[in-house]
Amino acid sequence: MTRLPIAGLLLVGVLLGGCGESSTPVPRTDGGEDATIVPEGDSDRDGLCDATEIMRGTDPGIVDTDADGFSDYAEVLLGFNAVEPASPDRETVYVLRETPEATLQVPLTRAVSGAGEDYSGAFQSTGDPDDAGDTADTFFMESTVTFAEPPENVAIIDTETESFRGVVGRTLLGFEVRFAFGSATPRVCARAHQWRYNIKRSDGRLIGAETGLLLVLPPGQTLATADWCLPVGGRI
Repeated sequence: MTRLPIAGLLLVGVLLGGCGESSTPVPRTDGGEDATIVPEGDSDRDGLCDATEIMRGTDPGIVDTDADGFSDYAEVLLGFNAVEPASPDRETVYVLRETPEATLQVPLTRAVSGAGEDYSGAFQSTGDPDDAGDTADTFFMESTVTFAEPPENVAIIDTETESFRGVVGRTLLGFEVRFAFGSATPRVCARAHQWRYNIKRSDGRLIGAETGLLLVLPPGQTLATADWCLPVGGRI
């Protein structure tokens, strides 16, 4: 997945505001620049100002330039490549429905070569809160360890501390991250939140981090049909 550095994401938040006229140079095919005034506003009403779209190479008249289901606004906000259909990676996108009873279980695995050490996992919400103040933490219910293969390579599977104790030899460790919509506020629009699951050895060394994108969708909607939540009172 292609993401903006954290500094870039913070800058996006700072730049959130209204769309006005801009003298941002428009690139030419010959490599030069035309100091063209970009029209005021957000032509496709996707949350990105026309000037921002031109600067980033997206189409100001199309909500989803690369036709991957993620709006240009959503991809820019999350740090993905809005002109690359393979970004974000679909294998790391997990859908949670916007209903009180909706739950989601995400199985994860990591192969290790142990010599008696312990291995533990921990969930981490990444990315800034959205306009409603939500992050992946809003929907996170719990994470746990699930299995070891072969099981005889692990002395204890401790669900309380989310760890495998006394791991020896080549072993596949299983983890699970669980989400629930619960009492979160429905917004009747699509939004996505980044998260990661960190796996550490007992000496403190990070041996792996599985990343994911939690996609919250209204009931009955798909990635192709849902409208994306837009910023309140501003545009990028």
